[in-house]
Amino acid sequence: MKTRRLFGKRAGWLASLLGLSMAACQAPAPVVKEYPYLVKVQIKNCQNGIGKLYRPSGRTIELQYTTRIVNGEAIFRGKVTYPGVYDVYCVCENKVTSSLDVYLPTDSMAAVVTPGANLRPDIYQTAGLGPTGAGSYHRDAQLFSTAPQQRELSLFLLTRDSIWNSYFLDVKRMKAKMDVAIGAGNKSEIDRWADSTRRVQEQFLDYMARASAQFVKRHPHSEAALFALRNAGDLPAARQRLRPYYQALPDSVRTSYFGRQLATRFGASKAADASQ
Repeated sequence: MKTRRLFGKRAGWLASLLGLSMAACQAPAPVVKEYPYLVKVQIKNCQNGIGKLYRPSGRTIELQYTTRIVNGEAIFRGKVTYPGVYDVYCVCENKVTSSLDVYLPTDSMAAVVTPGANLRPDIYQTAGLGPTGAGSYHRDAQLFSTAPQQRELSLFLLTRDSIWNSYFLDVKRMKAKMDVAIGAGNKSEIDRWADSTRRVQEQFLDYMARASAQFVKRHPHSEAALFALRNAGDLPAARQRLRPYYQALPDSVRTSYFGRQLATRFGASKAADASQ
């Protein structure tokens, strides 16, 4: 009798477990939340073309949306699954006429692009002093967004571009000193400034990492922090400089979609960086 009661209890447990298992199998898949966005881009001196929206994905980008430019306007309307910074490119006559870093989702974003313009001559080099296309949308576009995160992103872009500009100024200054040495025929000074110029040129990516570190240090809770860390690149020098800032981010940020993309980059050991 005792054995029969024990067998009955075990059978009850198994039935309960089987019921829970079947219920779990029949449970609906979790609903993926989507966020709507609307982006309008006006491009001066461009009648027709193609606009594309990309989502960064690891070391690559994935096409999210394509639209036509009609009478100089490209309208991007859809939904994103992962809030964060996306890339908007507009092409007219096979030429990239605008490149915008935009935070999505947003109820409304409007940008007016003047290709080739220099709206911030204080931080963007003029032709002849560096790549005329260097810089963010602040160089040739006016942008408004209802997403407050866009203002944080804009702040980082201006920080980065200002340090980017200092790179071109440093190279220009070194070359000017070398030109003086060349004019004087001073070989030792020529070699000295040639070496200095080359070292500055080789440190360009370090300028980028410096800008990212400066922004994240000042704005550790900004939603643009992940973009700033990604923007610095994946070379060992950038990883070494920026790893502490990534590790200091809140868990909720590091485990987000874009945060997980950086986990491999900043999770590697310092020894692995040194060996590269």
